[in-house]
Amino acid sequence: MPDFYSRPAKTPEPSYQVAASERIGDAQKTVVLGYREDASARVVKETVREAKTRQAAVRVVMFSADDQTSPNYSEVSGVKKMARALIAEGLEFEIFRPASDVGQQVLDVANEHNAELIVLSIRKRSPMLKMLLGSSAQRILLDAECPVLSLR
Repeated sequence: MPDFYSRPAKTPEPSYQVAASERIGDAQKTVVLGYREDASARVVKETVREAKTRQAAVRVVMFSADDQTSPNYSEVSGVKKMARALIAEGLEFEIFRPASDVGQQVLDVANEHNAELIVLSIRKRSPMLKMLLGSSAQRILLDAECPVLSLR
C-alpha cells in the first residue's frame, strides 16, 4: 500500500564532474576556468600561470557554446586533453561538463570554492547576437564576486 503521508525522498543534484585529480578535495585555493573548447592555447597557459602563482587548484567548466539556445557538450577528447595538460603542470584539478546554464554554473563553482579568480575564454559576438541571446560571459563579468580575467 502506498504511503501518501510521508515526505518524498529528495532527488539528489546531478554531478557534472567528469574528471578530477586525486587530491582536489585538499585544495585550499581555487582558480575557476570557464573554458570554451574552441579557445586559444593562451587561455590554458594563463590559467596555469595564475594557478601556480596563487598555489591554487584549477576547476574547469568546459563548454562548446555560451548561450542556452545551442547544443552544449564537451567532447571526451577535449576533457582528456585538458586533464593531461593540468597533470603535466602538476596542478590539482576538477573538470565539469556543462550544465544548461554555463554562466550560472561558472558562478556557482566559483562561489562554492571561494575562487580567487575566474579565467574566462570569450569570443567576439555581434551586437545583435548579444541582444537576442544574451551572453554567459557578460553575466559572469557582471555578477562574479571575485576578479575575472577574460581572454580570447
